[in-house]
Amino acid sequence: MNILIAPDKFKGTLTASQVCDAIEAGLSKSGKEFRIRKFPLADGGDGTLDIFLYHQQGVLIEVEVHDPLMRKIKAVYALSEDGKTAFIEIAKSSGLMLLKPEEYNPLKSSSYGTGELIRHALSNGVEQIIIGIGGSATNDAALGAAEALGFQFFDSAGNRVSPNGEVLSKIVRIDRSNVHPRLEHVLVTAICDVTNPFYGEQGAAFVYAPQKGASPADVIRLDHGLKQVAMVFKEQLGIDVQAIPGAGAGGGFAGGAYALFGADLKRGTDVVFELTSFNDSIEWAHVVITGEGKFDQQSLQGKVVDGVVSRVKKSGKKVYVVCGENEISEAAGKLLGINRVDSLTEFIGKEKALQDSKRGLEELAFSVLSQHL
Repeated sequence: MNILIAPDKFKGTLTASQVCDAIEAGLSKSGKEFRIRKFPLADGGDGTLDIFLYHQQGVLIEVEVHDPLMRKIKAVYALSEDGKTAFIEIAKSSGLMLLKPEEYNPLKSSSYGTGELIRHALSNGVEQIIIGIGGSATNDAALGAAEALGFQFFDSAGNRVSPNGEVLSKIVRIDRSNVHPRLEHVLVTAICDVTNPFYGEQGAAFVYAPQKGASPADVIRLDHGLKQVAMVFKEQLGIDVQAIPGAGAGGGFAGGAYALFGADLKRGTDVVFELTSFNDSIEWAHVVITGEGKFDQQSLQGKVVDGVVSRVKKSGKKVYVVCGENEISEAAGKLLGINRVDSLTEFIGKEKALQDSKRGLEELAFSVLSQHL
């Protein structure tokens, strides 16, 4: 029997690769003749860079860049083995994870450092750049990143401004004459797992800026700035970013990347599955085991488990879900096409599940999964 183990990470306890290893170890103890293929996955968010490295046999490239508050730091991006594709996580250069909570301020933060990573990748001769835009500390509509790539922005008095959230409303003109010469020749993809518009009550500022330290007054100011930028995009580039679903993702980074870099906006699981040739592995498998730390309604909204289950269901093969904690009923799981769901908290209890997830997964795979395969 061919078994494909294709989980997301168990956030806070195990990486996707460690989940694969634990399940494989448990199944191997059963003595049954399983042919196992490990296929760790991610949905475009935290951990996707590691998955890219795993499947693309890539290397990490370290670059000195500027953090969201323009302090110099070391950040990394991944380069595929053939040198043709770069994977960049905004969180590594322009993320909240780089700031102390008291430093959160989307009025002051910039995505400039992400632009520096893009610039380095372009100079490395890549043909494709994929940007994971989750975890950003910014609300600058990617203008900070654009500045690092040679775009220049001007106010009504003709003065050049360095973009961040508080100056967006002043921008009236974009100069593209000094943009990196390779940008227009490279395919740029921004991973966008939400449908929020660029501005408005459901837009970048109102929905996400409070999580980044914005006060109610700041949110209104940021939203006004995004409206101004959208108007400039429409007038000078002929692009209506407000009409693009998901343009508000990453503090408007998705919309800015769409307008300025010509980026395609795609769902994270779609990009990851494409990069990893996941569909080919489904064809090989008789049974697919997927999972994540918490299996709940969010799991069914474009996350890894949702993507795996939908693809396996089309093939008519069995799919099992293994998770740390389960909030989906058995009936709901059956409707989705899931043959079985097992959780660590039900198997060994919540405390033990948190203390030693690896051992718990091994034992679950040996004692439970192997008996149903």
